[in-house]
Amino acid sequence: VRHISLSAGDGRGVTWLRYECADDLAVLCDNGAALAAATAARLGLDPLSTFRLRLAHPSAGSDAPPPPLPTPCTVGQALRWVADLRAAASKPLLRFLAAHAADPAEAARLRHLSSRAGKEEYAAHVVAAGRGAAELLQEMPSLSPPLGGLLELLPRLAPRYYTISSSPSLDRTTLHLTVKVLREPFRDAPHRTKLGVCSTQLEAAAAGRSVVAFVRRSSFRLPRDGATPVVMVGPGTGIAPFRAFLQEMRVAAAEGRGRTGPTRLYFGCRHARGDYLYEDELAAAVEGKLLGTLRCAFSRDGARKVYVQDLLREDGREVWSLLGCRGGHLYICGGTAMGREVVLALQRTAVEHGKLSEAEAAAFVSRMEGEGRLVKELWS
Repeated sequence: VRHISLSAGDGRGVTWLRYECADDLAVLCDNGAALAAATAARLGLDPLSTFRLRLAHPSAGSDAPPPPLPTPCTVGQALRWVADLRAAASKPLLRFLAAHAADPAEAARLRHLSSRAGKEEYAAHVVAAGRGAAELLQEMPSLSPPLGGLLELLPRLAPRYYTISSSPSLDRTTLHLTVKVLREPFRDAPHRTKLGVCSTQLEAAAAGRSVVAFVRRSSFRLPRDGATPVVMVGPGTGIAPFRAFLQEMRVAAAEGRGRTGPTRLYFGCRHARGDYLYEDELAAAVEGKLLGTLRCAFSRDGARKVYVQDLLREDGREVWSLLGCRGGHLYICGGTAMGREVVLALQRTAVEHGKLSEAEAAAFVSRMEGEGRLVKELWS
């Protein structure tokens, strides 16, 4: 995990990126200059040459699909910033490559992988192993696909979204991210390493380097009424919006607008030593009474695995008092599976301590969501 600081202004009153507390930053990652240049060379193209895309069948008119990218642009720009060269190749892409293979054996191999008979091999060799167009082009030297068709079939690089872990109330010229760098074996292909396109670039970015990004508004907002209870659940990098919340609370308290309602944070990680993100800041928040209760689940430090949802169940009486009786807000940030378990823990709490039926507990959770009192930002 890396803590990354980005400049959002020049410190002299000029702000070029405006954001609110706990908004998301969408980072437009790229394939990197080296991979784009290598792919262009493999296709026999000059990265600096300019091209324009035109409809192959102009008679299609308004029924024609939109172009995969705006042109004119250079080959290098398209291969670096637009086409996802590392995404697992789709079956239509494999059939397209097969049609442009000079070697009959390579063509047959690609057709087999894209066929019904090759379904299991495709799942193992391409999907599970994360084989993309760039790698296939290197593995099969007889492939010579035209750039236009390749760009049409390759998925576009998508922005990567990170919850901003700082508050502009504390410093509007700086923006912080809490990024887990993805570098791990593929789940079903442990001999191959999965690299996060964006997270590895952010990790390697030198000081002073620019990042292409924009802000997306988040639904994470502290209740306007300072007396409203706040319960936050953010294991791992899910702590990001709650670090921002605590900074926001600190500024408000210094200005005489401090929260009077209870605040609880549930944080989790594998080990207290080495994995505990922002440990000193959280301890200071408790000491300064910004955070009333801090509960930590260190899943690998005890005889049994304990997760944030387990602590939530243990604290069922207090949690129900805050959320069921006093109209508190619950914020959840982190993995999808964790979020699902936390919601189930809330429903169980409503049954055990609120004396609701299973159906009533489910309706209570739905009502919280509808009222904006249960806010989730989850990822798989």
